Amino acid sequence: MSDKRTIILREGCAGCGGEWQVAGGQSLELYQLCSEGTHSVRLSLEAGAHAKVVFAAATEGELSYDYQIELCGEGAEVELYGVFVARGEGRVRVHTEMRHNAPGCHSDQQVRGIAGERGYGLFDGLVYVAPDAQKTEAYQQSRNVLLAPTARIQTQPQLEIYADDVKCSHGATVGQMNEEQIYYMRQRGLSEEDARRLQLGGFMQEIVDKVTDDALREEFERVVGL
Repeated sequence: MSDKRTIILREGCAGCGGEWQVAGGQSLELYQLCSEGTHSVRLSLEAGAHAKVVFAAATEGELSYDYQIELCGEGAEVELYGVFVARGEGRVRVHTEMRHNAPGCHSDQQVRGIAGERGYGLFDGLVYVAPDAQKTEAYQQSRNVLLAPTARIQTQPQLEIYADDVKCSHGATVGQMNEEQIYYMRQRGLSEEDARRLQLGGFMQEIVDKVTDDALREEFERVVGL
């Protein structure tokens, strides 16, 4: 890409959100770290533009992320990666709306959630493909882990497709920790606490590693408790 911008939105930023247009040939990387409140991001991509969005959140309060992304020019590309942790009685809502309005565009979404105690999480994601948006590739994945019987996560991935020459898929899982893996690690000398921490760390690390800057990646790791 001939022109690259990096935007970091932390707690205390004005609204911790905003609206940006990515021109053709440009690349935008947006990183978001908040722990409470409602935060909205609007992106519009022209032909050949690229955007990468990575967010992390850990809260015992109320937090909402809202991403509205439009791929308006041919060949635009978007990557969206996120991880959230709902602790205590924390409530996290993540809404994404990825609108493919032009042909030959690509989007990839991966969101992972963890809820403990009486925490609650919701992933609500829509992929829309317009009638003229042939050759679209759009992928959406939501994976979640519950740490307590009283924790709850809902996931609602949706596809709304009006073109016929596309590659689109979505998937969602909500489950508990892998007890067989924990048993395996304990047989090799780890305590149960360390084994569970290691498994959760691996679950989140794949998303956090999308942050390429070392110092910023360490900040993401601190936020989610890695």
